[in-house]
Amino acid sequence: MRQNQRASFDHASVILPNLVWIFALVAAVVAASLRGFDSLTLLPIAAIAAIPALIGVLLSPVIQREWAQILLMLSWAGLALMACILFGLVPMGLLFITVPAIAMLFFKEKFVEGLIIAVLIMAIVFFAGRAGSLPDVDLIDSGLSTWVKQTGLAALLAFTLAAMFAAANRRQAKPISGVEMRGTFWRDGVEGGLFEYDSKARLIGTNAQGAAQFSGDVPESLVDFLPLDHSDQAALGGKIEAARETKMPQLLRISHKGSGEHASYDMRITPLQKGGWLVHTHDRTDDEAQLESLRQMGASAERDSTDKTLFFAGVSHELRTPLNAIIGFSDMMRSRLFGPLPGKYAEYADLIHESGQHMLDLIGDVLDLSKVEAGRYELNYDTFDAADVIRSSVKMIRPAADAAEVAIDINLDLDQALLIQADRRAVRQILLNLLSNAVKFSNKGAHVDVDAQAIDGDLELAVSDTGMGMDAEELARIGNPYTQGEGGKLAVERGTGLGLSLVKSLTTLHGGKMDIQSKPGDGTRVKIILPLQAD
Repeated sequence: MRQNQRASFDHASVILPNLVWIFALVAAVVAASLRGFDSLTLLPIAAIAAIPALIGVLLSPVIQREWAQILLMLSWAGLALMACILFGLVPMGLLFITVPAIAMLFFKEKFVEGLIIAVLIMAIVFFAGRAGSLPDVDLIDSGLSTWVKQTGLAALLAFTLAAMFAAANRRQAKPISGVEMRGTFWRDGVEGGLFEYDSKARLIGTNAQGAAQFSGDVPESLVDFLPLDHSDQAALGGKIEAARETKMPQLLRISHKGSGEHASYDMRITPLQKGGWLVHTHDRTDDEAQLESLRQMGASAERDSTDKTLFFAGVSHELRTPLNAIIGFSDMMRSRLFGPLPGKYAEYADLIHESGQHMLDLIGDVLDLSKVEAGRYELNYDTFDAADVIRSSVKMIRPAADAAEVAIDINLDLDQALLIQADRRAVRQILLNLLSNAVKFSNKGAHVDVDAQAIDGDLELAVSDTGMGMDAEELARIGNPYTQGEGGKLAVERGTGLGLSLVKSLTTLHGGKMDIQSKPGDGTRVKIILPLQAD
């Protein structure tokens, strides 16, 4: 149903003048026989003269093709040329009129082309005759030659009149056979194809774009708008029935090859008050191509993201084994299991142990985030007191806070129970990441506050610090994987930028929310809201 630029052709308009020519030749042969001329001599001449007309009849189904039109015009020009050679330029040169006459049935440009072809060939014949270059052919006697010339002129007159009639009729005709188009010029002002059907779902008319969408062969019935074996045929029938029952327009996207090219259309079926139907089809092929391109790009991006996640997960898992060995051996050295160590070596052992443990924690974050992104992180729900998890998490982070000379204060309502149904390990990981960030980005002598309370069925957990803070642009980036604020870039102990991203992901898995408030030089407050009861 792809809209094309070639106009639709009425095959009958091409066939008519050619049939008139053949009928005139047959009538001439019969009349000549009745007058006593030798029919055996006339038949070969009539057969040769009928060749262009037969070509026109045979080419009529594909006459909209450029090559078919050129071939037909050249065949008539060839007949005129042969007649001039056999019977003289006068009066046989008039047969060149057949070329522009047949071209009248096509575009205006083709009429000009036919006229030029006829004039050029006739001029060549004229000058060749004046120069004595034409062969002197004497196939028949003078009496029969005169009869042939008269017959040719009579057939030419009939052919030309028939071509003029067909051309005039074609200009007034509708783009499809059997459909009245008078009084329907308003349809051509509508973008896309517009088809009108009566109360019995029979075609009344269409606009030029609608005819082009079907290459001129528009379905005569609404129910036959799509072929019976089309995949959208059942959906079309359902939409017609729904429009009939609800008296409301129905929309449907269809794909079709009505014009020989695959295309997608938005089809709107509107029931009319008088009982008929109005169908509007708008070409959406380009939109579908863009959507398909976007879908492919999305699928490619998803594959890339999955590959990245699997790569990080695989590498992180492989790194854990040697790191555990490094941490284990450095721990043995710190504990002086095999004897005392010189001062510097003991300090190095402590640094190796701390760095290895830090790297192991970072790898754990990468693994957990990879599981979340891959949809493989499973929450193990149980009921526990969030206050216990808060105290144990602060206890775990306290040595790092003391080393950084940062105080941590816990603010809990001792009279309020903080029982929650959640994944204990995930909640502890949320707290450890928030506390670690708060300590890492706070100056010496700073305070970190941990607040928790139950409000309206939710646990509101907040970690606040008085560190360097972040501006609005940095806040917009925080929470994305591998993204850090300026403070993270300036910190002595650098991380991966996964901390808040993992916090956000684990919070979302619980059906909770994360909110960050921060200003440069005024610290940061991260609030986590978790449902007390699991869904």
